[in-house]
Amino acid sequence: MKPFLYHVHGMGPFDFSSLTPDDLIPLNRLAEERGQEILPTVFLRRGMLSGLVDVLKHYDVLHNAGELPSIAGFAVEGPLLGPEGGVPQAGKWLPSEEEWRTLAGLGDLGLRYLVLAPDAMELDDRVGSGLTFAGLLELFYDHNCRAAFGHFHHDAPARSARRTRDVVAHLHTVYESSPYLVLTDHLYNDMPRNFTHCWRTAEERVRRTEEITPFLAHDWETSDLDELLGPVPAALLDLTRAGKLTPCLNFDGLHVDLDVCRRTVEHVGADRLAALTDHIEIGSMAGESLRVDEVGLWRRKDGVVAAGTTDYDRQRLNMLAAGLTEDDVWAVFATVPRAAIAFRPRRTGA
Repeated sequence: MKPFLYHVHGMGPFDFSSLTPDDLIPLNRLAEERGQEILPTVFLRRGMLSGLVDVLKHYDVLHNAGELPSIAGFAVEGPLLGPEGGVPQAGKWLPSEEEWRTLAGLGDLGLRYLVLAPDAMELDDRVGSGLTFAGLLELFYDHNCRAAFGHFHHDAPARSARRTRDVVAHLHTVYESSPYLVLTDHLYNDMPRNFTHCWRTAEERVRRTEEITPFLAHDWETSDLDELLGPVPAALLDLTRAGKLTPCLNFDGLHVDLDVCRRTVEHVGADRLAALTDHIEIGSMAGESLRVDEVGLWRRKDGVVAAGTTDYDRQRLNMLAAGLTEDDVWAVFATVPRAAIAFRPRRTGA
């Protein structure tokens, strides 16, 4: 069995947000050369929807012919996301109802999950004249494409946590329950938090020991995680332990400090987490130029972190250095993400 890259934005010369149908066979060849199975993750620009349709149609044909064994499908990050975070500026927009229906239909062609902000609206709010937010979620699920929570709003954490729980409860009522029914984007990143989750610059690293020591002293089993972590991450961890969702976590040590990663694995178990690299290997993504900073993060022109540069091999070494085991690595980088992507939702009673 190969490592499974569950959320990755580029490999070699390929920016997955700008793929063409002709790129699929060369991309599969590259993944095979690296001994990996991949789920390319796309930042969708409005003008690229028709191009994504063409890519997924071609993928479906080639996949059914057995010609893309190392590409497990696709994921899309956005466009319904919170206002902050390192998303290409063209990747946040509000589709029309027709565009939503087009995007959902790609689930039948290999679109496996859609990253969205679960706190963007109430379940009965409308995204179009004939479609509520709840109806939108069901539209995707009925086409075998699930929600991955990410890029939250930051202005009302308690409301965001409550809306997150509402979405999870709704989906587990309408569909047969499974830990893989609901996914997340990168845990702790771009969500309201009550704690420092990473120390990136030289100036920040000077304060790391002083700031992380009291944080790590808390016992997560007895602490009020709403107070310690914040309502949103606390809700996600609680739902994970309840078997209601599967979160993913970046082990590059830059998106999230490795001691925070280790504590998270200890709290929920490696068998309930997927790892993501969230990386790209060229200096552009979704039409935007990127630059690598001094610690190895891709940044947009405005300085916002857009992606990582740390691939699977380096994240594996990070995990081992943090005290995790080879079994933990294999769980989060192979067993769990592969099972999550293989899962297909079924309506209750269907």
